[in-house]
Amino acid sequence: MNVILRGVRVVDPLSGVDRDGLDVWLCDGRIAGIDRRISPPGVRVIDLTPPSGHAARVLSPGFIDLHAHFREPGEEPKETVSSGANAAAAGGFTQVVAMANTQPSIDTPASVGEARARGSAGRVRVHTVAAMTSGLRGEKLVDVAGCAAAGAAAFSDDGRNAAPARLLGDALRAADGVGRAVLVHPEDEGMVLAANPGATSVVRCPERPAACEATAVQSALRALEMAGRGRLHLQHVSAAVSLDLLRGARERGMAVTAEVTPHHLSMWLPFEDEPDPVALRKVNPPLRTDHDREALVRALREGLIDAVATDHAPHTVGDKVGSYAEAAPGMIGLETALAACLTLGGMGGGWLPTLVERLTAGPYRVLGASAGLREPRLQAGEIADCVLFDPEEEWTVHSPQLRSLSRNTPLLGTTLRGRVLLTLVEGRVAYVNQTTLASAGNLEVLRA
Repeated sequence: MNVILRGVRVVDPLSGVDRDGLDVWLCDGRIAGIDRRISPPGVRVIDLTPPSGHAARVLSPGFIDLHAHFREPGEEPKETVSSGANAAAAGGFTQVVAMANTQPSIDTPASVGEARARGSAGRVRVHTVAAMTSGLRGEKLVDVAGCAAAGAAAFSDDGRNAAPARLLGDALRAADGVGRAVLVHPEDEGMVLAANPGATSVVRCPERPAACEATAVQSALRALEMAGRGRLHLQHVSAAVSLDLLRGARERGMAVTAEVTPHHLSMWLPFEDEPDPVALRKVNPPLRTDHDREALVRALREGLIDAVATDHAPHTVGDKVGSYAEAAPGMIGLETALAACLTLGGMGGGWLPTLVERLTAGPYRVLGASAGLREPRLQAGEIADCVLFDPEEEWTVHSPQLRSLSRNTPLLGTTLRGRVLLTLVEGRVAYVNQTTLASAGNLEVLRA
């Protein structure tokens, strides 16, 4: 590849850069230059200068997703590491952190090594979380040092939260000793079961009051305080009451971070008259009120919430039909994350640079270089690891265009604003939007 992207807006939060009308020269997989006008002889130009009245196309570091489920091993009809990586590339993600709740769970150094090997073959970098406890049962810590040495980026029992505070404290100390964070799914399982009389599985329980989350957040914060050290990360925060607890912990100087999903930013309680099956809107934690959604948007804007994370959770059609109570929880989100946040999630317009920060630098700070993540920067001389997107291009979510093996999203048929045009991973084209870039000319120099 030897090409110039002309007339783009470069947004690089870690470097403090947000400049419009720049040329970016990509050569042999690296960023050869970033300047107002670059015109070396013989280099082809893709002119992306926006028409009058149209926002500039944006080039930023590749997005980082702290929270995705790729279902391999054990549930490959829902998603494989390869198909999940393809979906990630189409969504502008160059790094994805995959959870450990596969079948069997990733809870030994050997299974971490196997997961790392599977991830190395995908279009994007797939980092692997190790379970915090064996089988995610909340009873016995995994070999934390061994799993970290095998390449685990963090530790999490995501999907469950069965470990008592004492054991979570032990995990925080052990993970801190190997430079890793502990990621917690903050839902009090006892309270969830109490809210669903007769339930036999906590995972599919439909009633999950906000108090279940708040109580779990309080418990996790107590564990961090008792541990005396460690880094705690709260996954998919969904309720306004949890934000008050998070704010108080931050004010006390506690090492706690948090994420929010695109669907909790852009959707709220399902109603029976919704045109799509309401089961498609079932997620854990559930979509809450518009008051909660607005509080999450404010928290993301102000930096109380550090990152946007998709919680990409693919399911088969059979898992998402029937009643809301019986359906499996979760929706796919890698390919729609950017557009959902821009169109429905309150992060468009002047908030775009903040959104880019929460998709790049924010996630990186949560886990960091010690976890094996690549630093998200755009610098001359460095490997090109970036995404080009149009914040105003409209597109309709159709099933055939999705790279994920699953289709469980309530956004099917919805017109969104904000489209990924090009994703480069370690200098290689991982995704290219043929239609849009063809109109700019010289598409033959870009092949996914």
